[in-house]
Amino acid sequence: MRDKSRFLASNSQYLQYPLQRFASSMEKLGFRNLDFLPRTPHFWCSHTGYEDPSHLTSLLHERGLSVKVLTPPAYRYSLTASAGRQRQATVDYYVNCLSLAKTLGAQALSLGASGACWDRSEAELRRNAQEMLVLLCTEAEGLGVTLLLSPVMGPETPLIAESPILVRVGEMAQMIRDVGHPRLKVLLETNVMSSVGESIPQWFDLLGDAIGLVRLVDGNYHGWRGWGEGCLPIDRYLEDLDAVGYDGALSILLPGDRYVEAPEYYEETVLSILERR
Repeated sequence: MRDKSRFLASNSQYLQYPLQRFASSMEKLGFRNLDFLPRTPHFWCSHTGYEDPSHLTSLLHERGLSVKVLTPPAYRYSLTASAGRQRQATVDYYVNCLSLAKTLGAQALSLGASGACWDRSEAELRRNAQEMLVLLCTEAEGLGVTLLLSPVMGPETPLIAESPILVRVGEMAQMIRDVGHPRLKVLLETNVMSSVGESIPQWFDLLGDAIGLVRLVDGNYHGWRGWGEGCLPIDRYLEDLDAVGYDGALSILLPGDRYVEAPEYYEETVLSILERR
């Protein structure tokens, strides 16, 4: 079985249960490192501020859990927002999230271009995202946190489309160049990658060391699935990651709430597949 410490489990499927239930499950399953969603009922965070994190930090410490990556929900905030209230609220939200990441000891914060206005030109959306990322990178640098730009579902998946931009690897590489800040890296997400017909070797050929995290999930054109329940070749992806020499963290955060009725089932499925390797 592969080193379990490389895998970042998440509370994404536990949001109908108390935080204590999630922490107990992680302890039982043997996961210690997390890709954590600061979302109610587990934690409240918005553009206006965030709750006292002492309860969260105390519980994590008691259970031997460590937040490595913070993944705040996009809600109605958007990196691509034009000037106005939504743009300022988005900046304030992610600044608060960066502060929270620092408090929790997280090394990185992931965010993407979901919530884009499809009536705007792609050039305007890219310009807005670039300007906001430059601002957030300055904040991240002062806190010692890295931003991970995550691709989002685009026009190829109309039922779950999130943005017309920052979907493909070429766009991600161009944004990294345009922002030009060492605190900005990218997150490779396998279901988004597959939805546009791209591959792990392509991503590493174009982005290399700029890939700061891999989110290894299964899925299809209708959404995200647990390992072995979508149409993606998880075993081949693991082999591809070995072949390109990636030895960093592997997040198994699963967007959506497909397994909330039995949240442990998802991680148990991941572990069963890893045990067979």
